[in-house]
Amino acid sequence: MIFVLLLFAAMAMIFGWTRYLDVKESIEKSRKDYALQIHSLYQTTLERAATFYLNRAYANLDSYGIKDALVHKDVEQLTGLSSFRWKVLKQENPFLLGIRFYDENRHLIAHLGKDPKKSEIDEKRAVPNEPQFGFFFSKHYAAYHIIVPVYVEKTLVGMLEFAIAPEYFLNEVEEFSGLKGYILFKGETFEPKENDLRSISLQDGAISQTKTSTYITHVIKLEGLIGDHLAQLLFFQDISDQQQKLLDAIYEAFFLALAMMGVLLIILNYGFDVLIKRLEESETSLRHLNHTLEDRVDQEIKQRLHHEQLLMHQSRLASMGEMIGNIAHQWRQPLSELGATLMNLQLLWERDKLSRDIFEERIARSEKLIAYMSKTIDDFRNFFMSDNQKKDYVINDTIQKAIELIDSALKNHHIRLTFEAQERIEIKGCPSQFAQVILNIIGNAKDILLERAIEDPHIFITLQRIDGRIRICIVDNGGGIEIEPIERIFEPYVSTKHAKSGTGIGLYMSKTIIEQHAQGSLKAFNVDQGACFEIIL
Repeated sequence: MIFVLLLFAAMAMIFGWTRYLDVKESIEKSRKDYALQIHSLYQTTLERAATFYLNRAYANLDSYGIKDALVHKDVEQLTGLSSFRWKVLKQENPFLLGIRFYDENRHLIAHLGKDPKKSEIDEKRAVPNEPQFGFFFSKHYAAYHIIVPVYVEKTLVGMLEFAIAPEYFLNEVEEFSGLKGYILFKGETFEPKENDLRSISLQDGAISQTKTSTYITHVIKLEGLIGDHLAQLLFFQDISDQQQKLLDAIYEAFFLALAMMGVLLIILNYGFDVLIKRLEESETSLRHLNHTLEDRVDQEIKQRLHHEQLLMHQSRLASMGEMIGNIAHQWRQPLSELGATLMNLQLLWERDKLSRDIFEERIARSEKLIAYMSKTIDDFRNFFMSDNQKKDYVINDTIQKAIELIDSALKNHHIRLTFEAQERIEIKGCPSQFAQVILNIIGNAKDILLERAIEDPHIFITLQRIDGRIRICIVDNGGGIEIEPIERIFEPYVSTKHAKSGTGIGLYMSKTIIEQHAQGSLKAFNVDQGACFEIIL
């Protein structure tokens, strides 16, 4: 129980930590999105202001008499013709500082609104060929300038300038984001009216903790016309709620873990009570099982032995059936010759041409035929005689003996059988059982060749010694084994033959003989033309 509780505590800590990281990641993403939104608002305001006042500049220049007054440097006419537009624009935007007219040498001609300081007019810089936008900075001054060059018949005659206080952009961002903003010049000390903001870091993305709140700083640098950055906009986002959300996530995970631990203790207590009862019942059942185990094992062994005996009996009956068929093939020719001899004797007797010499010669031939048939019976009887005594025997001779028993059946169906051996190999074992395995496999090959009506049927047997082991391969050209997986053919009652001609125990008994009695292996696999049975001894 202690181990389970420790494991649960570790899992609860991991859960709380991952929960904290998830919430923190969500908040960080929210902060980044918020900072991106502020910068996007600022850029949008810049672009909108530039587009708006550029259009107003062109509208003013296209008004009656403005360009002509600029060419003649007529101050009264420039201010008089532009005064109405100035009032409208000033009313629309209180942060508009002024409209100014300059000659081609950048000398101030006329202005409406705030009188520009001398430091704002850089007479050394040439009038731009294209409209120009950007901030102009001095030590304690910043304004956004929209400068439009004025051409008359492709000749530069001066320029028109709008000046906007940077508080305009500050106000636009404040209006959309709801954040309080400040303008801070380079080298200037930040002194806000709010006491809480005095200890806040001015670095972009910095998080500062005050007595009452937590803030994150957003900085927007104001880009100057000449590439200088002497001022910046500061915005302070109150993230106290987000920080509290992080703490709430930790508390939530902690109390949830405590609650679940309490529930787990109750479940464990009940579970252990049930487990102890089950263990006591299992112990009682186990004792009873131990008392009856030997009897059940003996009963199972008897059932398996009985099953094996049934399989052996079925295999023997099947082998006897094949034996009778092979005997019939072996006897067919001598019986035909014996019948022809008897008919010849009868014919000679009826024609009075049966001499003593002919009679004795025919009798001798008949006795040879009868002796051959008797020997055939003895061969088959000896072959199927049970022989569990191991002895030394030559594998080549045993394979040849099995071939002779089925040779007549093969020839009767025009099946060629080829046996090749690299050398004569002697081994210790049960020759009759091994011959029975060879006969079973050859018989199966014969049956499949006949069933599939293979043209030029052929069975090929090879015997060779490889790395101290004996390898016998029996290959046919019957098209291969179609059962998948192929190892199932060695299971009892699984047969590739027709239901009327196959019992499904021949290969099972063959594998049992090779692997259990001969300590070898019997495998089957498909080759190019048919099936291959491989025996390793």
